[in-house]
Amino acid sequence: MAVAPNTLPPEAAELAATHRLGSLQGTFTPKRLNKLLFALYIFTTIHLLAIFVIPGVLFFWWLRRTPDFSRRQAAKRLHLFEHGLMVHPQSGDGVVVIRWDSVRLYQNITQKIINGIPSTTEYVYSAVGPGRDHATITHFYEGPETWGPHMQQAVLRAQGPAALESVLAGETVNFGDLSLSATGLTARAKGLLPWSEVREIQVRAGRILVAGTGGSGAWCNSAVSDIANLHVFLAVAEHLHTHRPAA
Repeated sequence: MAVAPNTLPPEAAELAATHRLGSLQGTFTPKRLNKLLFALYIFTTIHLLAIFVIPGVLFFWWLRRTPDFSRRQAAKRLHLFEHGLMVHPQSGDGVVVIRWDSVRLYQNITQKIINGIPSTTEYVYSAVGPGRDHATITHFYEGPETWGPHMQQAVLRAQGPAALESVLAGETVNFGDLSLSATGLTARAKGLLPWSEVREIQVRAGRILVAGTGGSGAWCNSAVSDIANLHVFLAVAEHLHTHRPAA
């Protein structure tokens, strides 16, 4: 659940000003357990402590990772600003601040299938900044279907124009497993595919599929989780595929 922007604590506001993050776009709190699951965990803890002390203690220690059983976890926040993010990682203490114009953002969204039936969806975003700045942001925070795309779009606005300009100037821009240049698309495991031979680029089931004009199958098949700044990659690739600049 997003918290009203005017609830930003003074220390967070000072840190945001230091890093020139701009206006606050939204704040997200840790996701709480539903009442039934919370009651089940309480019952399980009491039952284990009454019969098996050590397993009961270990189970309660595991529960302390959740905001329902830890004030420290409950106090954590994910703040999204105009020019960057500020987040308390799920594990450990401290706060990480990274700007959109310097981040390499990776996403890994997976849906569990139990007995052939779709179950919960897990969201893991890795934000890598300059130096040692790094944060893993997960469904620990409420609303990943909201803050995830918001982060990708913010990175696109901050880095997209410069990435396209670099490619048109003759440079190769690396996005992890795939790279883009005026000549074509390069995959680590496959080499270069000229733009004139690229038939289609699509995202499906957590994979980026690049189809060439010379066959019916995919020329390369890369995991979305191996691509930095996914929305920047897709936007620049679409532009280059459509306009086919001269190498």
